Amino acid sequence: MDSEEPSAAKDNRLPRAAQQGQERDRLSKVVRHQRILAQLAAAPTLRASELAVALSVSGETIRRDLLELHELGLINRTYGGASRPFALEAARSDRRQVMVAEREAIASAVSAMILPKEVLMLGGGSTTYHVARLLAARNRDITVITHDFASATALGTNPTIRVLFCAGRLHPGEGYLLGAQTLASINGYEANRAIVGATGVGARGIYDVDEEAGAVYAAMIQRAAEAIVVADHSKFDQLAVAMCSRWDAIDRLVTDRQPQGALAGALREAGTEVVVADA
Repeated sequence: MDSEEPSAAKDNRLPRAAQQGQERDRLSKVVRHQRILAQLAAAPTLRASELAVALSVSGETIRRDLLELHELGLINRTYGGASRPFALEAARSDRRQVMVAEREAIASAVSAMILPKEVLMLGGGSTTYHVARLLAARNRDITVITHDFASATALGTNPTIRVLFCAGRLHPGEGYLLGAQTLASINGYEANRAIVGATGVGARGIYDVDEEAGAVYAAMIQRAAEAIVVADHSKFDQLAVAMCSRWDAIDRLVTDRQPQGALAGALREAGTEVVVADA
């Protein structure tokens, strides 16, 4: 019996040692994943071979890491590397239930910027709808050009606000108009300020999931003396299919959190003012 005890103790130690080794491996993988995501925040694409060198691991290990991150939806696996995933947008009715305090703070900050007699262009979306509601509650004697039914309805509750509604084709899920007629309507006006939202806010500019909606926002930015983007921090470092505008055409980003990293650098380089609203 005494001779068996060392063997039993040894057998008990082996699983613990193996478990400790597995824990070290898992920790190492977590660190690798964090570094991959951090590098993708600074650059839109990465090559697997360069990542393997930077992280001092084999090509097989980095390919396995990229596959796991892709399956988690954190990156897009590409031939030879990885890219940032494109942003997806929930239904508008669902979006209205999230980031409410942040969007209200953003809307309040925008409302405080608007002067009587100004002409505004207001894009569609959840955050811009909050802006419309605050404009209706706090501002007077302004003109607002919009293609969004919900925003037009909110603005219409204030009799001192003149609402001009664009023509176009209805997007039934979003409740706004788009297409050639909408663009023609916008191009027939001039405005003091354009206020638009975004699906994604990246180092290169702002993005939308719908290229036709993105064209509407781009036209508004071009027709206004000042362009304001309203977007909460959940949009930071997100890409979508259509780029609406680069930062050098945008005067202000009104948000709820200070941007960091590559996004912050791009805003500074473009001269875009960042206004952080306190939620």
